[in-house]
Amino acid sequence: MAHINQPGGPFQAIDHPAVAGRERELRALADAVRRLVAATVTNTASPADTAALADEANALADRIEAHVPAEPPPRYGPGGLEIEGPPITHKRAPFDYVTGICNPTAVPVEMTVHMDTDPPKTRGRAVFTTVYEGPPGCVHGAAIAAAFDMVFTSACSTRDASGPTMMLSVRYRRPTLLNVETVFEGWVETFDGTITEVKGHALQDGQVTALAEKVFRHLDRETLNQLAQTRGPNAEEDAD
Repeated sequence: MAHINQPGGPFQAIDHPAVAGRERELRALADAVRRLVAATVTNTASPADTAALADEANALADRIEAHVPAEPPPRYGPGGLEIEGPPITHKRAPFDYVTGICNPTAVPVEMTVHMDTDPPKTRGRAVFTTVYEGPPGCVHGAAIAAAFDMVFTSACSTRDASGPTMMLSVRYRRPTLLNVETVFEGWVETFDGTITEVKGHALQDGQVTALAEKVFRHLDRETLNQLAQTRGPNAEEDAD
């Protein structure tokens, strides 16, 4: 099944200075690097072939690095989080570590927001490969926690209740298997204007594999945008 900006998949314009105008091409590059990473951790080439492949990979990296500006592109595009549509999407953060379709370290978790449910829910779908393996045949717990983190961030944004993370807790009920679609769901449980509590679960074939909850300290949208657009060690620490 083709996904966002893949050949045959739906097109999504991304208003980001490093992405706009080459959405499909950059997605294709990121997907190709994902293939390289997966092949790197699963191949059994001979020492000589491995050395030759490393030389070719370094040569390609040299070509790509020739196009890297002195100042790396920002994580968010113009306007920070103020973009029409669901609060946290691939459009807002194309280079996100978890959901970024242009970041080859991301699975990526494909996000959708469902405002027609009560309460509104965010769903994230992903098929984790061997790259994300923890226990044999199972998804690493850290990868599961990272997916919950982004799904819950999107969920709390449906209530304009976003802010830095105070706590994220995951309870693993049963193994989450590799190469099987995992569906993450999150929703706002409580919001008192200052503290937001979000809960959710992960499902495989309709069975719950993990439960999670996250607590946010609410900040107004202007402050969030300042955090999103400000670079530097202090800003990253404050924004979690």
